[in-house]
Amino acid sequence: MVTAEPATVVVPTYDGYRAKSPAACHSDMTSLTEELKNKALSLGFVSVGISKPSMLRDLPYGPVRQIKELVAPADDMPSVKSVIVMVFHVWDDIFHTSLDSPEWRGYGLHSPDEKIESYFFGSAIMRNMAWEIVSFLRARGFKSKISFNIPLKTTAIKCGLGSQGKNTLLVTPTHGPRVNLVSVLTEAELELDRPFESDQCGDCQLCVTACPTKALEPYRLNIEHCMTYSAESPDTDDVPQHVREMERKLVRRPTANTYIECSKCMDVCPIGRQTS
Repeated sequence: MVTAEPATVVVPTYDGYRAKSPAACHSDMTSLTEELKNKALSLGFVSVGISKPSMLRDLPYGPVRQIKELVAPADDMPSVKSVIVMVFHVWDDIFHTSLDSPEWRGYGLHSPDEKIESYFFGSAIMRNMAWEIVSFLRARGFKSKISFNIPLKTTAIKCGLGSQGKNTLLVTPTHGPRVNLVSVLTEAELELDRPFESDQCGDCQLCVTACPTKALEPYRLNIEHCMTYSAESPDTDDVPQHVREMERKLVRRPTANTYIECSKCMDVCPIGRQTS
């Protein structure tokens, strides 16, 4: 029986070139993956998962109403080889705070060339943390970038980080749905995590019944009935009047231009409550 010799990879070194076996390449991949995950945890992320573009082809891409366009990782970064998703624990309501310019009227009511300021406190914090991961990878020669443009919740499931809850949010085993997500796309080849396959909700309907405007059905959000969407898009005509009235009554507004997003469907979830 004739067996092929193991392939080798030529890699540069400071004193020329040397051949590296597939086993050595795998060892390097494992080492880089472990180092990256430890780095992310040290920054304050509570979990990290990794997938690759070929495993994400069946995710929902395209427009989400007029809110945003969800794109495939390769459309955001053509040379991407690994997709990293990091989970940030939302341990205080301040992370749900949004600040919109007084000029903002709502989704679809502004031309694309209008530059209107808008900030989300949780995303700003995660972006600063994620830049450390981008810098970590770039220092090792791998092109990398932060992305909020891919479908983060469904990508996180493929990365093994949790399941979809009946509130349509990612539900993690340790912190439930009280999390925010950020991704980093990179040319580095990293070890992949197994997709999360179990349904953690079972017969529980607490999030569905807790929604003040009844915007939830199991695993489905009627977004025009969501108070957060109402606050985000104050002048659009797709939100029923009774939802507008409840939003103005129940959504907290620290200042005239800020509001704290409704989190009732997160707060009641029993999963991970002991750590949140």
